[in-house]
Amino acid sequence: KKQKKKKTQLVAVFGFIYESTIGYLDRQTNDVILAELDGLREQAQRGGLNGLIDVINQRVSQDKEGRSVYLLVENNPSLRPIAGNLTNWPPQFNQPSTFVSFRIPMTNGELVPYRAYVLPVGGRAFRLLVGRNVRELARIHDVFRDASIWGIGLTMGLALIGGLLMGLSAQRRTAQLARTTRQIMAGDLSQRLPLRGGHDEHEELATNVNAMLDQIESLLSGIRHVGDSIAHDLRSPLTRLRTRLEMLLADPAPSKERIAECLDQADALLDTFNALLRIARVESGAYRSAFATIDLAGIVKDVCELYQAAAEDRNIRLICHVPSDPARVFGDRELLAQALTNLLDNAIKYTPEGGRVNVRLERDGDRATVSVADSGSGVPIADRERVLARFSRLDRARSKPGNGLGLALVRAVAEQHDGKLVLEDNAPGLIVRIDLPIRPPCDSAGYGAAPMQRAIPRQL
Repeated sequence: KKQKKKKTQLVAVFGFIYESTIGYLDRQTNDVILAELDGLREQAQRGGLNGLIDVINQRVSQDKEGRSVYLLVENNPSLRPIAGNLTNWPPQFNQPSTFVSFRIPMTNGELVPYRAYVLPVGGRAFRLLVGRNVRELARIHDVFRDASIWGIGLTMGLALIGGLLMGLSAQRRTAQLARTTRQIMAGDLSQRLPLRGGHDEHEELATNVNAMLDQIESLLSGIRHVGDSIAHDLRSPLTRLRTRLEMLLADPAPSKERIAECLDQADALLDTFNALLRIARVESGAYRSAFATIDLAGIVKDVCELYQAAAEDRNIRLICHVPSDPARVFGDRELLAQALTNLLDNAIKYTPEGGRVNVRLERDGDRATVSVADSGSGVPIADRERVLARFSRLDRARSKPGNGLGLALVRAVAEQHDGKLVLEDNAPGLIVRIDLPIRPPCDSAGYGAAPMQRAIPRQL
């Protein structure tokens, strides 16, 4: 199809060039001949046959270079010449009122091309032929014909060679892609499709496939990490639960307190698995179809009010800075509330009594940032990336309740909202920032800063 399209374009280009050059010169030559015929016909109408013969003889005598030909003959089978610079009637002129090309032999043997037109005059008793020398036009025709043949031939030849080279290159590239994909199918996910730095379809395909493989490798690595973490972190609570159940089985009259402890252990395990499922759903993008424009300021205010009482119980001062203007973002209200709930719960949990927790919402251009700063022990720089992984907990946090999934969920929520999660030093304490893109205000139905319609979820 591409080769056929190129041929059509090539023919169209040459046709346009021909019409703009040769066609224009042909029309100009024809116009000159017709204009001269009109002048001679007027002379015949004014001066009769003798006046026409005088004008023809005058023009023949003035044309020293032989650019024009004239011939006036009787309109009968004899075609006897009466006036002009031709000795006999060209055999090509069988009918009048037509353009005809013919050649006249010169004394040096050259055949000079002419184009002429014939009109009946004198009440159709005579025929008048007027022609022009078209030698230069014929040469231009020949040059254009030769140039067209060579040009089309070279173009088609180069196109054929280019097509063969492109085909061979595409075949080699496809073979490389096939070899790499076979290695990947064999289980070597570290392999990547080769890139050449071009901008063709193969390069775009290889870039997209490599990005997909990076994502798959990252997900598989996360699955392996989760499996190891589950085996490591849940083995102890499951062992304790089993031991307590054995003790209850051996006790003929178990107390309600001991049964409640077992139920609490089971609930904690269920919360852990539910948290893992929720993180998996967030990372898979399952919530994106329900995203809408929401007011982040309202979420921050509601979560701060929810934790105000818990902070007062521990003699912690909870300060919430929220601007009066709405900060609209495109996302899921429940997920953002869940993320902020996790951050506030961690901040209050790890801040000593008499400390302070600052929650601040700020706008900077087209970005909105929610920060939670505490005055606790903080997180060392070397551990800040590790605490964002599933089941990752610092040694000093082992004594606190939790499963090490809170920050992992916060990061997943931030990434699904096209934002990012940043951990910084508060000296003392930790600052956790969620940076999100601002969505312009929209008046469409279902958008805007409506009150929270779903309850703030339980923290992880």
